[in-house]
Amino acid sequence: MATAAINSKQCFICKKEKSNLYPCGGCSEKFCNIDLPKHHQEHVVELEKIATDCDTFQQSISEQQQDLNHRPLIKQVNEWERDSIMKIKQIAEDSRQRLIKLTDDNIAEIKKELNQFIAG
Repeated sequence: MATAAINSKQCFICKKEKSNLYPCGGCSEKFCNIDLPKHHQEHVVELEKIATDCDTFQQSISEQQQDLNHRPLIKQVNEWERDSIMKIKQIAEDSRQRLIKLTDDNIAEIKKELNQFIAG
């Protein structure tokens, strides 16, 4: 029981027995008048880091809202669109080349038969 009374009169940081201890509202520990400002500063630093992280996160969200190309699914759709257009262009070019060759071959065959008809 005596140990509990001594512990309740010890500063959480320096572990020294003090007659005047002040409770921290954030963590409920007790601190001497020397260590309480240090402890308070630790909370201030932690809070500033949280605020900075929050600001960074909000900025990131804002940037993503403004630039749809950053969204993974939008990127995927854009890539699918580019690939599809390239495939269509390639198929169209192949079809044109085949059509030109077939037409040229057909014209050559007609000329050949016409020449045979005229000569014959």
